Order: sequence, then C-alpha cells, then structure tokens
Amino acid sequence: MNRAGARASIFAVVALGLSTLTAPSAGAAVIAPPTTPPPTASPSPTPRPTPKPTPKPTPRALTKCQIAAQAKNTTPSKPFYRAATKFGMRDGGPKSINHVREAQYRLRWAKVYKGSVTGSYGPATRRAVRTFQSKNCLTPTGNVNVQTWAVLIQRTIRFKSSIPAVCRGAGWHSCYDRASHQDFLFKNGKLWNVWLVRGGAYSTQTRTGNYKVTARYKEKVSSLYDVKMYYFMPHSGGQGQHGSGFMVDPWVGHSHGCINMYIKDAKVLFNLTRGQTLRVTVYGAWD
Repeated sequence: MNRAGARASIFAVVALGLSTLTAPSAGAAVIAPPTTPPPTASPSPTPRPTPKPTPKPTPRALTKCQIAAQAKNTTPSKPFYRAATKFGMRDGGPKSINHVREAQYRLRWAKVYKGSVTGSYGPATRRAVRTFQSKNCLTPTGNVNVQTWAVLIQRTIRFKSSIPAVCRGAGWHSCYDRASHQDFLFKNGKLWNVWLVRGGAYSTQTRTGNYKVTARYKEKVSSLYDVKMYYFMPHSGGQGQHGSGFMVDPWVGHSHGCINMYIKDAKVLFNLTRGQTLRVTVYGAWD
C-alpha cells in the first residue's frame, strides 16, 4: 500500500472511532444534560400595620352602695373624714364646733333639707339626714356618723370642674376656691377631703396663685393682729391656713387674708400632711 492509501486508512479508522463515541447505540437511553432552573424571585414582605395602643378603659363611676361601702370605716387618716354629728348637738363657739352648720348646708345642697342653717341639730335636720341615708344605701339612723359624713361630702362637692389641673399633680395639694368657700385636699391626684372655709376681706384678700407651705405651728400668735392661729401653715408671706378662733359660719365674716378653717379640720389637715410637702393653690373670684 502506498503512502497516500495508508493515510486514508488512518483517517477512516479515526472517523469510525469518533462516530462510535458520539453516537448512541441502538436501544440505549439518551441522558439529557442537567438544566439549572431559573432563579425564583423572593416574595415582597407583607407590611405589618403598626399596632395601636390599647386605650385604657374609663373607670366606671361607683354606685351609691359602693360609695357607702368604701366609707364604712373612715378615720382621720382616710378620705372625707368628719367626727360624728348627732341629734341634739349644736355648734357653740369656734372651739366647740360639731359641724352642725356644715351638715345643714350640705343637706341643703343634697336637696333633702329646706330649713334654716341654725347650727342646732333638731328634728328637721334629723329627718333630712334619714332621707339622705335612705337614698344612699346607709342605715337611716338620723345621726351623721363618719360613714354618712364621707358620703355626704362626696355627694355635695360644688364647682368641681373649676379646680385647676395643678391640684391633681403628685403629692399633697390644698386648693382653695375663694368663690365657693371650699378647700380641696388632693393626694397624688386623688381627692382626699373638702372643707368649708373662708378667706380674706375685700381689703385683705387671700392672694391667688401657687405656693408651698413654708413652716408649721400647732399654735402661733399673729404678730400683726395679736390673735391665736391654730395649726398654722404659712404659704405666702404672712398668709396661710389655720384653725380660726373666730369662725363659726364660713359665710359670715372674713379673715385678714388667711384661709380660715374650723379648728378640728385644721388639725386633720396638719396631721395628714405632717412631714410632707404641701402645695397650696388659691383661685376663684373673691367672695
């Protein structure tokens, strides 16, 4: 075989081998090359709504019977305290006040008493007390015991909506409304007591504003007027609040600028806030 024929034979063998490697044999399974799936797009995150704060439920007003139950064991260190006022008692001088006049005023405001404010606890006052007790889940004894007092005071608060917001701040606040002759005592925003008081005369008015008690005296003699001031707590210069040796009726007469209280009430306020900061707010039109 010449050189040209040999070269042709070699090419033929190589071509045959290649065809054997690349062409599948009859009946053999054809394996497809693996395919890569297209990337799956991640879903967009669903936005979560911002949670709204759950509103605090408005506390329900206490029923008459609930108020009466809470007032059952009132003491001088608890809210709305007065000592018992009984049939036959009377308000004597400033040092022998039994809160008869206050009871008669409050029974009037409760619309169960139409008599005069005399300071004497007679049959008409007793009937009014029994009526009030019957309407407020109280035993109708006809006497204003400490439980009845606590309910009566709460039921006869006047001009409550006019009390300044500062009075409901932290700590103890004594807030005197010149127009209504009421002194409101708050403790950490909670109304603790309401007393009937009187303020200065037109020429010596109790100054309006926000103050703080600067001293405390169980008994002090005024250097200006030479009168005793019981449980005196000054808050603005020489003005302060104290038990008065002259006040019998809060709507009769005036002070020289101080907030006059019944001596028994001044003692309760003095002891309740002993060792504590007592802030004082004076507001309202002069009366």
